[in-house]
Amino acid sequence: MPAFGLAAFALAGLLAGSLAAALGYRLPRGLPVLFDRSRCPSCQAVLGPRDLVPLLSWIIGRGRCRHCQAAISIRYPLIELATTGLFLLSAWQCQDDLTAAILLAATAFGLVVIAVADLETGIIPDQMVLFLCLPAVAGRLLEGGEWLDGLAGAAVAGGASWAVRVAFRRWRGRDGLGLGDVKFLAVAGLFLGLGGVGPYLLLSSLLGVVLGLVWRVAGRGREFPFGPALAAGLMVSLVWPESLAALGGI
Repeated sequence: MPAFGLAAFALAGLLAGSLAAALGYRLPRGLPVLFDRSRCPSCQAVLGPRDLVPLLSWIIGRGRCRHCQAAISIRYPLIELATTGLFLLSAWQCQDDLTAAILLAATAFGLVVIAVADLETGIIPDQMVLFLCLPAVAGRLLEGGEWLDGLAGAAVAGGASWAVRVAFRRWRGRDGLGLGDVKFLAVAGLFLGLGGVGPYLLLSSLLGVVLGLVWRVAGRGREFPFGPALAAGLMVSLVWPESLAALGGI
């Protein structure tokens, strides 16, 4: 992909990252998304365009609100940078296939929102699960409409995770797997197809263990939400499908 294309994906990633940070905060809390102005969480001052330039506003303002000088969380630039990196990764992975690169970047955007929301609130927003259905279906269309494999993957991933949820609740009297995780896994199965479900679950479980240990060492608690591991596992599976083949051979 030419330098102009990479620059366009980087700019789109910064803008998408800013939106992902807002959605990750608002959606699980049931806050308005389209018709509410951004505000400082400390003084509630309405933020103008100069306050909302991705990354630059935080750097120029030295991480503080220009109205009340309260500290602004570093989550915002980190989410913007992470999303930008994933957009560039999408462009690099798909090379000259612009449509595939856009679909992968759109998937990355949805995964970032889901990871942020689940990390902060323990909720995977239904709106973003539905959003991920769009690139999943579009990808199936580009592949010639291999619907049976995708639907089988969705049924197996969603059904198996639902069974685990029910069994754990009967065994321990509480949910071991959230309903949002079940819905997400069904969409992941639609992306990956029947053959990719098993390796993907193994990969996500390994990532969950690693991220959970980091979470605990950082002093964030004993229970780590599974959504970020599921999101990371799906992104890795889509960018490097050979990783699933390697795990499938274990």
